[in-house]
Amino acid sequence: MGRIVPPFRQLYQETISELQMELKAALVDLGHKSAFDLLLKEAWNPEQAAMGNSTLPTICDKLNVMSTIHLRKLIVTLVRENGQRDVVIEKFEERVKILEDRLNEMKKPNDVGV
Repeated sequence: MGRIVPPFRQLYQETISELQMELKAALVDLGHKSAFDLLLKEAWNPEQAAMGNSTLPTICDKLNVMSTIHLRKLIVTLVRENGQRDVVIEKFEERVKILEDRLNEMKKPNDVGV
């Protein structure tokens, strides 16, 4: 008799159920539980088809790679946002410098008259 390999979606659902019952339930930190839920919602569930097409040998390998890709996406987003904030901060610094220069110019005539 031949060996029957369950479809990816079935293995995926079984693995996620096991992770939720064994790992998530054992987590003490609520932040870790929330992070697990976010991985499931934002990284794993939306990319089930991509993971199913992957030739990685185990479901956990696929989940780990997907988690890494998701983290990389978040890092790139944060770096981009920080760059945009840096530009805004530089503009404010330029404005402050101009205002300081104007204020110093306004003080000079008063200093001479004293």
